[in-house]
Order: sequence, then C-alpha cells, then structure tokens
Amino acid sequence: MQNNVVRYGVLSTANIALKRLIPAARETSNSEVVAISSRDESKARAAAEDLDIPTWYGSYDELIADPDLDAVINPLPNSMHCEWTIKAAEAGKHILCEKPLAVTTDEARRMIAAAKANNVVLVEAFTHRWNPHLRTARRLIAEGAIGHVTSLHSALTFPLAERQGNIRFSKELSGGSMMDAGCYAVYACRFVLGKEPIRASAFAYDSGGYDVDTSFSGLLEFPGGAVAHVGSSMEQPRRCELIAIGSEGRIEIPDMFDDSGPVVIKIGDEERIEAMPAPNRFRVQMDEFSECVLTGKPPEFPAEDGLANTAALVALLTAARDGTVVDVEQPG
Repeated sequence: MQNNVVRYGVLSTANIALKRLIPAARETSNSEVVAISSRDESKARAAAEDLDIPTWYGSYDELIADPDLDAVINPLPNSMHCEWTIKAAEAGKHILCEKPLAVTTDEARRMIAAAKANNVVLVEAFTHRWNPHLRTARRLIAEGAIGHVTSLHSALTFPLAERQGNIRFSKELSGGSMMDAGCYAVYACRFVLGKEPIRASAFAYDSGGYDVDTSFSGLLEFPGGAVAHVGSSMEQPRRCELIAIGSEGRIEIPDMFDDSGPVVIKIGDEERIEAMPAPNRFRVQMDEFSECVLTGKPPEFPAEDGLANTAALVALLTAARDGTVVDVEQPG
C-alpha cells in the first residue's frame, strides 16, 4: 500500500465493475483502481483508456501477478469466482468478490481457506446491506417492533430481452435467476432476521430450454417458525422488494436498491413512512473493504457470511431439482 491507498486490479471488463465499482472507488480516499484485465486485450485496453486506468492486461494471470497491486475485484461469471479468488489469494492479493461468493459450499470453504492461509481479506460484494433500509428493518425486528416475525417476502425480478450470449442464461457459467438475482432476496431475509435458514423447498421454471432457471420461487424456514418466500426472475417486470410480517405489524421496503427510497412501517392501525436517504452503497462498500485491508480491521461481513448465503442458495436449487424439502447446510 502507498500513502494509505489500496491499489486494485479488476478481473474482467464486466459492467458491474465499469459502471459501479470503479466509479465508486474514485469517490473514496483510500481506494484506487490502477489495472484492468480481459482475455481479450483490446477490451481491456479500451476500458482502461475510457476510464483512465493506467495499466491493462490481456489475461487474468498477468493482472494477478502484478506486484504493484494490493487487491483485486472479481466480477467474473459465477462459475469462475472460486478459481480466480484462490489464485488471487495465493498471489497475496485481497479479494472483493462479486455475489454469489461461490456456487457450492465446498467452493466457498476452499476460497475462505485460501484467504486465511495467505492472510488476505475476502468479502462477498452485496451492496444492499449498506443501505439504511435493510438496517432499519433488522433493528426494528430485533427490537420486537412488529412482534414475532412469521413471514417474509423478498424478490428481485427484471426482464431481459437480449438473451443470446448473456452469461445469466449459461449453465456452464452457473447462471440462472436464483444465483444471479435471487441471491439478493435470500440475503435480505437472512440479514433482517439475523438468523440462518434451516430448511428449503422450491420450484424452478426454464422458459426456453436454457437449462437454467429463468424464474424461481422458493421457501426458507428459519428457527422460530418464520418462513421466507424468495423469488427471482429474468422475465418479469422489475421488483426489488422485502416485506417482513410479524404478529403486531409489518415492514415494507419497496425497493432495496433505491438509495433514497422509503421504508413503510405498519404497526396496528398506524402507518408511517420513513425516508431513508443513503450514500452511494458501492462507495461505502469500497471504503470499508479498503479500510480493512489498510488497518487489519475485521470486515463487518466476513467471507463466512458468504458461505452461509451460498448454503441457502444451494439448498433452494437442490430442492427445486429434486422436488423435495432440503436441509440447509449450517456453516461452522
């Protein structure tokens, strides 16, 4: 690290990096993106020139080997998270890995083990947990404001017209709506309850013979009896919501990604709407990750949190595939 700034390299020219993470890093005082890579050198060079990044590479291996980098951002397709996170860790690089952390719990455990063995920070990049919406819901539920929570509903859906070549529709790259979008809904339910699910059941639908779920509907049972309905789709109008219902009231978050959106709180006959203005959640994520790298502070959300979310996703997908109720693997 130079001058208390973490120097990042980006694995791939994925849109989430180009449009969100790199601009967010520039809003911080402790993060700097200094390199980008692609298996197509022309793409890496074009992205570097467009975003004024000084160094580009035509392979991921070259970027990881760069001795001037402290950390990498890994926004590769889901199936590639494990391989390249482990390679980065073995090269002594800290890793901010896009969601989902892994596609199996075995992969997640291997990634965590590699990070620990090489003394690097590994964090799964869920940004909606930085918004005050979910944090307010979590606090109110913990305080018992809506009584005993019995039901949650969370979904992320959107329509994708262009499917040819889209990694979300690739089985080989571990696509599908639940892995790509439903992971946010699963995370939101775990986050606001502060508990891990114990059982899962689910149904998946493939509308075009892609061999991945294009729409997904699942149930997660939590200790204490709460049941969460989690949904995802790549062929429905956009929704990005969370509803928590308790014995005495309910909490509604109409849009978990809206940085300035409201939280609706209904208790008894009274209803109030609280505005929740928030900073750029991508900037907050970058700032916190870099602080952990620079100071040794433990991440608020360690990689084990990503393992727990992966366990829930795997249980849901297994339940849909086998048509049965599946126990969720408990991290530990």
